[in-house]
Amino acid sequence: MVRALRWLTTILTALLALTANAATPAPPSGVLEADEVRFITANAEFTLMHEMGHLLIHELHLPVLGREEDAADQLGFYGLLLLQDEESDRTLYSKLLDVADYWRLQWQHNQAQGHDDAVWDSHALDQQRFFNLSCLIYGSDPDRLEWVLDVTGLPIERALYCDQEYAQVRHAVDWLMQTLARNQSDAGGQSINVIYEPPQLNIERGPELLLRVKNSRILEDVTHNASQMFRLPRPLTLGVRNCGAPDAWYDRNTGEMTLCWELVSHYANLMPELRKLREQQRLAAHKSP
Repeated sequence: MVRALRWLTTILTALLALTANAATPAPPSGVLEADEVRFITANAEFTLMHEMGHLLIHELHLPVLGREEDAADQLGFYGLLLLQDEESDRTLYSKLLDVADYWRLQWQHNQAQGHDDAVWDSHALDQQRFFNLSCLIYGSDPDRLEWVLDVTGLPIERALYCDQEYAQVRHAVDWLMQTLARNQSDAGGQSINVIYEPPQLNIERGPELLLRVKNSRILEDVTHNASQMFRLPRPLTLGVRNCGAPDAWYDRNTGEMTLCWELVSHYANLMPELRKLREQQRLAAHKSP
Protein backbone atom coordinates (compact mmCIF):
# COMPACT_ATOMS: atom_id res chain seq x y z
CA MET A 1 0.00 0.00 0.00
CA VAL A 2 2.76 2.45 0.95
CA ARG A 3 4.65 1.66 -2.26
CA ALA A 4 1.59 2.35 -4.38
CA LEU A 5 0.97 5.64 -2.59
CA ARG A 6 4.55 6.69 -3.18
CA TRP A 7 4.09 6.06 -6.90
CA LEU A 8 0.83 7.99 -6.79
CA THR A 9 2.65 10.94 -5.24
CA THR A 10 5.17 10.97 -8.09
CA ILE A 11 2.50 11.04 -10.78
CA LEU A 12 0.34 13.57 -8.93
CA THR A 13 3.33 15.87 -8.60
CA ALA A 14 3.70 16.00 -12.38
CA LEU A 15 -0.05 16.24 -12.90
CA LEU A 16 -0.60 19.03 -10.42
CA ALA A 17 2.48 21.02 -11.40
CA LEU A 18 1.22 21.25 -14.97
CA THR A 19 -2.28 22.13 -13.76
CA ALA A 20 -1.01 24.87 -11.51
CA ASN A 21 1.26 26.36 -14.17
CA ALA A 22 -1.73 26.69 -16.48
CA ALA A 23 -4.18 27.97 -13.87
CA THR A 24 -2.19 30.52 -11.83
CA PRO A 25 0.46 33.18 -12.32
CA ALA A 26 3.82 31.40 -12.22
CA PRO A 27 6.75 32.47 -10.05
CA PRO A 28 9.57 34.32 -11.84
CA SER A 29 11.34 31.05 -12.61
CA GLY A 30 8.30 29.84 -14.55
CA VAL A 31 7.79 26.78 -12.36
CA LEU A 32 6.18 26.04 -9.03
CA GLU A 33 8.32 26.12 -5.94
CA ALA A 34 8.83 22.81 -4.18
CA ASP A 35 6.60 23.66 -1.20
CA GLU A 36 3.79 24.67 -3.55
CA VAL A 37 3.95 21.40 -5.46
CA ARG A 38 3.99 19.56 -2.13
CA PHE A 39 0.89 21.50 -0.96
CA ILE A 40 -1.15 20.55 -4.01
CA THR A 41 0.00 16.94 -3.97
CA ALA A 42 -0.60 16.51 -0.24
CA ASN A 43 -4.16 17.79 -0.52
CA ALA A 44 -4.92 15.59 -3.51
CA GLU A 45 -3.66 12.60 -1.52
CA PHE A 46 -5.73 13.60 1.51
CA THR A 47 -8.85 13.95 -0.63
CA LEU A 48 -8.34 10.47 -2.05
CA MET A 49 -7.80 9.07 1.46
CA HIS A 50 -10.85 10.93 2.81
CA GLU A 51 -13.15 9.52 0.13
CA MET A 52 -11.65 6.06 0.59
CA GLY A 53 -12.64 6.48 4.24
CA HIS A 54 -16.26 7.00 3.19
CA LEU A 55 -16.03 3.93 0.98
CA LEU A 56 -14.76 1.74 3.80
CA ILE A 57 -17.33 3.08 6.27
CA HIS A 58 -20.24 2.17 4.01
CA GLU A 59 -18.97 -0.96 2.33
CA LEU A 60 -17.64 -2.56 5.52
CA HIS A 61 -20.47 -1.21 7.70
CA LEU A 62 -18.07 0.42 10.13
CA PRO A 63 -19.69 1.83 13.29
CA VAL A 64 -19.40 5.62 13.44
CA LEU A 65 -20.16 7.65 16.53
CA GLY A 66 -20.43 11.33 15.63
CA ARG A 67 -20.30 12.78 12.14
CA GLU A 68 -19.12 10.58 9.32
CA GLU A 69 -17.24 13.50 7.75
CA ASP A 70 -15.12 13.84 10.89
CA ALA A 71 -14.35 10.11 10.78
CA ALA A 72 -13.37 10.35 7.10
CA ASP A 73 -11.05 13.28 7.90
CA GLN A 74 -9.39 11.20 10.59
CA LEU A 75 -8.97 8.24 8.24
CA GLY A 76 -7.53 10.57 5.61
CA PHE A 77 -5.08 12.05 8.11
CA TYR A 78 -3.92 8.65 9.33
CA GLY A 79 -3.56 7.41 5.76
CA LEU A 80 -1.02 10.16 5.12
CA LEU A 81 0.71 9.41 8.40
CA LEU A 82 1.27 5.82 7.26
CA LEU A 83 3.81 7.21 4.80
CA GLN A 84 6.09 8.02 7.74
CA ASP A 85 8.47 5.12 7.05
CA GLU A 86 9.01 6.38 3.52
CA GLU A 87 9.69 10.05 4.24
CA SER A 88 11.76 12.18 6.57
CA ASP A 89 10.03 13.76 9.56
CA ARG A 90 10.45 17.20 8.02
CA THR A 91 8.75 16.24 4.78
CA LEU A 92 6.03 14.28 6.56
CA TYR A 93 4.96 17.04 8.92
CA SER A 94 5.23 19.66 6.19
CA LYS A 95 2.74 17.61 4.14
CA LEU A 96 0.38 17.19 7.08
CA LEU A 97 0.50 20.93 7.77
CA ASP A 98 -0.19 21.58 4.08
CA VAL A 99 -3.49 19.73 4.48
CA ALA A 100 -4.39 21.71 7.61
CA ASP A 101 -3.38 24.96 5.91
CA TYR A 102 -5.74 24.25 3.02
CA TRP A 103 -8.65 24.57 5.42
CA ARG A 104 -7.09 27.72 6.92
CA LEU A 105 -6.92 29.25 3.44
CA GLN A 106 -10.52 28.23 2.72
CA TRP A 107 -11.61 29.79 6.00
CA GLN A 108 -9.74 33.05 5.32
CA HIS A 109 -10.96 33.18 1.71
CA ASN A 110 -14.61 32.82 2.74
CA GLN A 111 -14.19 35.50 5.39
CA ALA A 112 -12.64 37.89 2.85
CA GLN A 113 -15.51 37.22 0.42
CA GLY A 114 -18.12 37.76 3.12
CA HIS A 115 -19.53 34.25 2.78
CA ASP A 116 -21.62 32.97 5.66
CA ASP A 117 -20.60 29.72 7.32
CA ALA A 118 -22.83 26.79 6.35
CA VAL A 119 -23.51 25.76 9.95
CA TRP A 120 -26.15 23.28 8.74
CA ASP A 121 -23.64 21.28 6.67
CA SER A 122 -22.61 17.73 7.57
CA HIS A 123 -18.97 18.82 7.33
CA ALA A 124 -17.28 20.68 10.15
CA LEU A 125 -16.63 24.36 9.47
CA ASP A 126 -13.41 25.09 7.61
CA GLN A 127 -11.80 26.66 10.68
CA GLN A 128 -12.80 23.62 12.74
CA ARG A 129 -11.24 21.26 10.24
CA PHE A 130 -8.06 23.34 10.34
CA PHE A 131 -7.81 23.12 14.13
CA ASN A 132 -8.90 19.45 14.23
CA LEU A 133 -6.11 18.45 11.85
CA SER A 134 -3.61 20.72 13.59
CA CYS A 135 -4.47 19.01 16.86
CA LEU A 136 -3.93 15.53 15.41
CA ILE A 137 -0.57 16.60 13.98
CA TYR A 138 0.60 17.98 17.31
CA GLY A 139 -0.88 15.08 19.24
CA SER A 140 1.03 12.52 17.19
CA ASP A 141 4.28 13.53 18.96
CA PRO A 142 3.77 16.48 21.34
CA ASP A 143 7.22 16.20 22.92
CA ARG A 144 8.90 16.99 19.59
CA LEU A 145 6.23 19.10 17.87
CA GLU A 146 5.80 22.12 20.14
CA TRP A 147 6.64 24.29 17.11
CA VAL A 148 3.32 23.20 15.57
CA LEU A 149 1.54 25.30 18.18
CA ASP A 150 3.38 28.42 17.01
CA VAL A 151 2.83 27.72 13.32
CA THR A 152 -0.89 26.93 13.61
CA GLY A 153 -1.91 29.09 16.56
CA LEU A 154 -3.57 26.07 18.19
CA PRO A 155 -4.67 27.26 21.65
CA ILE A 156 -3.09 25.53 24.63
CA GLU A 157 -6.58 24.74 25.96
CA ARG A 158 -7.05 22.37 23.00
CA ALA A 159 -3.44 21.28 22.72
CA LEU A 160 -3.43 19.77 26.22
CA TYR A 161 -5.70 16.95 25.00
CA CYS A 162 -4.41 16.45 21.46
CA ASP A 163 -2.34 13.42 22.38
CA GLN A 164 -5.55 11.76 23.57
CA GLU A 165 -7.36 12.67 20.35
CA TYR A 166 -4.53 11.20 18.30
CA ALA A 167 -4.46 8.04 20.44
CA GLN A 168 -8.19 7.60 19.86
CA VAL A 169 -7.75 7.78 16.07
CA ARG A 170 -4.81 5.40 16.14
CA HIS A 171 -6.76 2.91 18.26
CA ALA A 172 -9.69 3.02 15.83
CA VAL A 173 -7.48 2.40 12.79
CA ASP A 174 -5.62 -0.40 14.56
CA TRP A 175 -8.97 -2.02 15.38
CA LEU A 176 -10.04 -1.70 11.76
CA MET A 177 -6.91 -3.40 10.49
CA GLN A 178 -6.95 -6.16 13.08
CA THR A 179 -10.67 -6.87 12.79
CA LEU A 180 -11.54 -6.47 9.13
CA ALA A 181 -8.33 -6.93 7.16
CA ARG A 182 -8.73 -10.08 5.06
CA ASN A 183 -6.47 -13.10 5.43
CA GLN A 184 -4.09 -13.98 2.62
CA SER A 185 -5.98 -17.23 2.17
CA ASP A 186 -9.28 -15.39 1.61
CA ALA A 187 -9.77 -15.21 -2.15
CA GLY A 188 -13.26 -13.65 -2.02
CA GLY A 189 -14.35 -10.06 -2.37
CA GLN A 190 -14.87 -7.60 -5.20
CA SER A 191 -12.55 -5.10 -6.87
CA ILE A 192 -12.53 -1.32 -7.44
CA ASN A 193 -12.58 -0.32 -11.12
CA VAL A 194 -10.93 2.93 -12.28
CA ILE A 195 -12.54 5.14 -14.94
CA TYR A 196 -10.86 8.17 -16.54
CA GLU A 197 -12.78 11.03 -18.13
CA PRO A 198 -10.53 13.32 -20.20
CA PRO A 199 -10.11 16.70 -18.47
CA GLN A 200 -12.01 19.53 -20.14
CA LEU A 201 -10.19 22.29 -18.25
CA ASN A 202 -7.54 24.46 -19.87
CA ILE A 203 -4.70 22.23 -18.77
CA GLU A 204 -1.48 22.43 -20.72
CA ARG A 205 -0.72 19.12 -22.49
CA GLY A 206 -3.91 17.67 -21.01
CA PRO A 207 -4.26 14.70 -23.42
CA GLU A 208 -0.60 13.73 -23.00
CA LEU A 209 -0.87 14.05 -19.25
CA LEU A 210 -3.99 11.90 -19.13
CA LEU A 211 -2.23 9.25 -21.18
CA ARG A 212 0.74 9.24 -18.80
CA VAL A 213 -1.48 8.82 -15.75
CA LYS A 214 -3.46 5.99 -17.37
CA ASN A 215 -0.34 4.20 -18.56
CA SER A 216 1.25 4.46 -15.12
CA ARG A 217 -1.66 2.50 -13.59
CA ILE A 218 -1.09 4.31 -10.31
CA LEU A 219 -4.76 4.59 -9.35
CA GLU A 220 -5.22 0.97 -10.35
CA ASP A 221 -2.44 0.00 -7.96
CA VAL A 222 -4.04 1.90 -5.07
CA THR A 223 -7.52 0.47 -5.65
CA HIS A 224 -6.13 -3.02 -6.18
CA ASN A 225 -4.32 -2.88 -2.86
CA ALA A 226 -7.49 -1.69 -1.11
CA SER A 227 -9.37 -4.60 -2.68
CA GLN A 228 -6.69 -7.02 -1.50
CA MET A 229 -6.58 -5.54 2.01
CA PHE A 230 -10.34 -5.69 2.67
CA ARG A 231 -13.10 -8.05 1.54
CA LEU A 232 -15.36 -5.68 -0.41
CA PRO A 233 -18.95 -6.89 -0.84
CA ARG A 234 -19.63 -5.53 -4.35
CA PRO A 235 -17.84 -4.11 -7.40
CA LEU A 236 -16.91 -0.45 -6.83
CA THR A 237 -15.60 2.38 -8.99
CA LEU A 238 -13.13 5.28 -8.78
CA GLY A 239 -13.93 7.86 -11.45
CA VAL A 240 -11.71 10.83 -12.32
CA ARG A 241 -14.24 13.15 -13.92
CA ASN A 242 -15.28 16.65 -14.93
CA CYS A 243 -17.89 17.71 -12.38
CA GLY A 244 -18.53 21.40 -13.08
CA ALA A 245 -17.32 22.34 -9.59
CA PRO A 246 -14.34 21.53 -7.33
CA ASP A 247 -15.51 18.49 -5.42
CA ALA A 248 -14.99 14.84 -4.53
CA TRP A 249 -17.41 12.32 -3.06
CA TYR A 250 -18.41 8.72 -2.50
CA ASP A 251 -21.90 7.67 -3.61
CA ARG A 252 -23.09 4.83 -1.40
CA ASN A 253 -25.95 4.01 -3.80
CA THR A 254 -23.85 3.53 -6.91
CA GLY A 255 -20.64 2.49 -5.16
CA GLU A 256 -18.62 5.11 -7.06
CA MET A 257 -15.89 7.36 -5.65
CA THR A 258 -15.41 10.53 -7.71
CA LEU A 259 -12.37 12.82 -7.86
CA CYS A 260 -13.02 15.98 -9.88
CA TRP A 261 -10.50 17.62 -12.19
CA GLU A 262 -11.91 20.96 -10.97
CA LEU A 263 -10.79 20.22 -7.42
CA VAL A 264 -7.23 19.65 -8.60
CA SER A 265 -7.40 23.01 -10.36
CA HIS A 266 -8.81 24.64 -7.22
CA TYR A 267 -5.78 23.57 -5.20
CA ALA A 268 -3.61 25.26 -7.82
CA ASN A 269 -5.71 28.43 -7.73
CA LEU A 270 -4.85 28.86 -4.05
CA MET A 271 -1.18 29.44 -4.83
CA PRO A 272 -1.27 33.25 -4.43
CA GLU A 273 -2.91 32.91 -0.99
CA LEU A 274 -0.47 30.12 -0.06
CA ARG A 275 2.53 32.31 -0.95
CA LYS A 276 1.18 35.10 1.30
CA LEU A 277 0.63 32.65 4.15
CA ARG A 278 4.13 31.18 3.82
CA GLU A 279 5.66 34.67 3.80
CA GLN A 280 3.72 35.56 6.96
CA GLN A 281 4.99 32.38 8.60
CA ARG A 282 8.58 33.12 7.58
CA LEU A 283 8.37 36.66 8.98
CA ALA A 284 6.86 35.39 12.24
CA ALA A 285 9.61 32.79 12.59
CA HIS A 286 12.26 35.45 11.94
CA LYS A 287 10.83 37.69 14.68
CA SER A 288 10.64 34.87 17.22
CA PRO A 289 13.43 34.91 19.86
